[in-house]
Amino acid sequence: MRLDKLISSELEYFEPILKRQKEATQEAREAWRKETVAQRLERVSLETYDLCKGTVSQGLFKGLQLNRDAWWGKSDLGAQCLGLYEKEILDFISARAPFDTFLDIGAADGYYAVGLLHAKKTRKAICFEISEEGQRAINENWQRNEKPGELEVHGEATKKNIASVASNLTDKTLVLIDIEGFEFQLLSKKVIAALGKCTVIIEIHNWIDGFENKYPDLLKNLDRFFDIAIISPSERNTQSIELLRSYTDDNRLLVSSERRPCLMRFLHLTPKKDR
Repeated sequence: MRLDKLISSELEYFEPILKRQKEATQEAREAWRKETVAQRLERVSLETYDLCKGTVSQGLFKGLQLNRDAWWGKSDLGAQCLGLYEKEILDFISARAPFDTFLDIGAADGYYAVGLLHAKKTRKAICFEISEEGQRAINENWQRNEKPGELEVHGEATKKNIASVASNLTDKTLVLIDIEGFEFQLLSKKVIAALGKCTVIIEIHNWIDGFENKYPDLLKNLDRFFDIAIISPSERNTQSIELLRSYTDDNRLLVSSERRPCLMRFLHLTPKKDR
């Protein structure tokens, strides 16, 4: 490379880094030193959201607009904007989409439901979210993204209403279950049978009482209708994201953190062909 081009490219590389250094006042530095990890994570997440102008910049949901005043958690916004949030699930869905219907049990603020509708990876999304604030957030996010596809938003998921909805689903349905441990109560033999034709993803939450007994029982019941596989965790390569090159090492890694208490388990369920 010619020297003048090298100098020009190097100055361009360092431009955002130098800009950040100049903007970091002594007062700001003192405040950062007193932050808890949770406070720093939220600050970095929101800064990343602002740099992305509130829009997912890459991945399956590219172009999806997110609400800065998130209901479920502002600390996830940065990772969502970068396409890193629950990357293993996004990669899994991307490899198997499109679907006729997406059933989202524990829909939070509608990140997946609205994202899949926006990306035209499903025609219809059916959400169950126990929080009324969450239900409002799902509708607001759908409207923010110009109401793509068809959306239904319901309240608490129960054995009765999930079995009822499942009776009308086709084998081109994706079901995502993320209900903070309530999966062990919701997924009765009847509900599992009703979902038996669908592709299902379940996040397993291990902090409930009696997990050592409840989890094997759930696996045995699921095995009657599904082939069970583990979704392997995906690496989050933050070094390759140009937007983050001015971040400190800690902050660059922190923006991809999902604040989980351990390496979580996601199950992939495929309907058995020989049952």
